Amino acid sequence: MYDNQNNDPWRSPDSSYFQAREPDPPPAPPDNGNGNGNGIGRRAVLAIAAIVLVLGITGGGIAGGAVGYMLNDGDGDTTVVTATPAGERASALNATPPTDPAEETSDGAAFLQTENTPTAESGDSSDASNSSGSDVSPADIYEQVNPAVVTVINQVVFDGGLFNDGNPFPAGAGTGFIISEEGYIVTNNHVVDGSDGLQIIFYDGSSTIGTLVGTDPRTDLALIKVDGGVPGVVPLGDSDALRPGEEVVAIGSALGDYNSTVTAGVVSGLGRQLDDLDNLVQHDAPINPGNSGGPLLNMNGEVVAVNVAVIRTTQNGVAAEGLAFAIPSSTVEKIVSALIDEGSVTRPFLGISFDVLSPSQAAAQDLPIDYGAIVMEVSEGGPVADSGIQAGDIITTMNGEAISQDRSLQTILFQYAPGDTIEVEVFRPDSGETLTFQVTLGTRPSDLD
Repeated sequence: MYDNQNNDPWRSPDSSYFQAREPDPPPAPPDNGNGNGNGIGRRAVLAIAAIVLVLGITGGGIAGGAVGYMLNDGDGDTTVVTATPAGERASALNATPPTDPAEETSDGAAFLQTENTPTAESGDSSDASNSSGSDVSPADIYEQVNPAVVTVINQVVFDGGLFNDGNPFPAGAGTGFIISEEGYIVTNNHVVDGSDGLQIIFYDGSSTIGTLVGTDPRTDLALIKVDGGVPGVVPLGDSDALRPGEEVVAIGSALGDYNSTVTAGVVSGLGRQLDDLDNLVQHDAPINPGNSGGPLLNMNGEVVAVNVAVIRTTQNGVAAEGLAFAIPSSTVEKIVSALIDEGSVTRPFLGISFDVLSPSQAAAQDLPIDYGAIVMEVSEGGPVADSGIQAGDIITTMNGEAISQDRSLQTILFQYAPGDTIEVEVFRPDSGETLTFQVTLGTRPSDLD
């Protein structure tokens, strides 16, 4: 950055812009007619100047007194004259003066303000409005929710070596959040996976032992319970109401050491798929290892998703930024309810393996559809086996709900229970036909999770 006084790039230091200027020479004294400046002409000028000075001082005093009397109104109530910002002065000078003082408004050409005029600084807000209104900041969300956020320590007992003393040893850390006064805590399955014990550290540094209620590896969710009182509870929000661009806040134990770390961002996308996880919320709030299982919050202080993953580098080695993913609260609610009621999650089952059809793949194959699930294999003896659906078919709708970027096959399927009969519509590329089949759903085997 250049300083105009010292480093102006358009001027060299030896230019006239920076050269010291010699003072102008004093004016020549008036000539007295005799060729010098000490004659009567000079004395006359001095005398006239003295008379003008006296008259000026006297006149100024009289004028000043008159103005002071006018401002005081003669009653002793002094009017406070306040400086007006340059911008207001400029607009005031360009404004047409009001003909009636009663017509003046707050943005008019008023330069005088009495000392009892309400101002924001005086604390009188009867005539002032708060432009922020009901705006909520990440700091407000943090203060509201942080007591319900915990650090989850995965403890293991080693079978041999130096640590074989039978006591649990910290093997990893993540984040969780308390959803009820009964002490239920939501986190990721990969945070608690393989644990022999769980230590729960509250926001104030106190800790207790947690009991694993159940897990669902398919959605990477887990439920823990602690006994005794809890310092706070956070409600689940409606992830279906999220919009791209909406502000969100993340709280978690970054790197497992920096608990109560708060970051903010926006929803970047909905219905994303990452490996086996689908219907994810994509956002750009910075998260790190240790944030797993932590809440992603809307500006009402509700959990709309659970942070689960972040992409930093692609398979080709391309660096990525701001690509974080979270499990939507709509999924969390279903899984948590099942874990509390049954201790496990029972899922409906079609009995197929499939690949996802994207618009680019559909265009490359000149298909009349954009989204769907390409049936790669039909399991022998599975629910679909006797329905008529075959490998190569593309499932496009189930019970009238179309598969799309935001609604995957798994998301739609999980709305139903084993034993339900649904209508499955497929597109058969070999014949170009659209066919409809009835399928009675089975129960997904646990060894597939």
